[in-house]
Amino acid sequence: MTGLNLPPIEGLDVDDLASLPKEYRYELHDGSLVVMTPSTYWHKVMARRLMFLLAEAGLEVLQDTGIRGDRPRDSRLPDLGVIDSLPPDVADYSNLPGAAFRMVIEIVSESSPNGEYAEKARWYAERGIPEYWIADRTPERSHDDALVHLHRLTLTGGEPTYARDRTVRLSELEAEYREKRA
Repeated sequence: MTGLNLPPIEGLDVDDLASLPKEYRYELHDGSLVVMTPSTYWHKVMARRLMFLLAEAGLEVLQDTGIRGDRPRDSRLPDLGVIDSLPPDVADYSNLPGAAFRMVIEIVSESSPNGEYAEKARWYAERGIPEYWIADRTPERSHDDALVHLHRLTLTGGEPTYARDRTVRLSELEAEYREKRA
């Protein structure tokens, strides 16, 4: 790799992410820059299938939707985001507030195990995003299916958290959605 020139980390905030080299994906975790590793093709295929499923259901679903945290140096980049309402002149935005989302979806990366189940779930819940889905490998590590854990936002002890509604194979979820459209 040739040199990667980044702005000084101590001065980096969410708005600066758009000016970083485009061939990488980034998040800010409480001011710390996280360069995202490339995903596997299983990850990409599951993301595409989920995106098509939700788009065919009439939802506005986008890939790599940046979500702005409460601080200027905090953002996350879920694999998919379902947008409820877009601000005017959306073409100029690269990160939206959590209130713009009705759902986010993370596909588990083997290079970052358990982040989707704990840290990311907590972070999205704190932003009030009503639904959170996690797609993970099946027990038999199928190359063409995933387990999808569907969560809804609840309050536990006055704190926002996600409660699992159910877990279903992606192939079964696709069949359910096709049946609803028929």
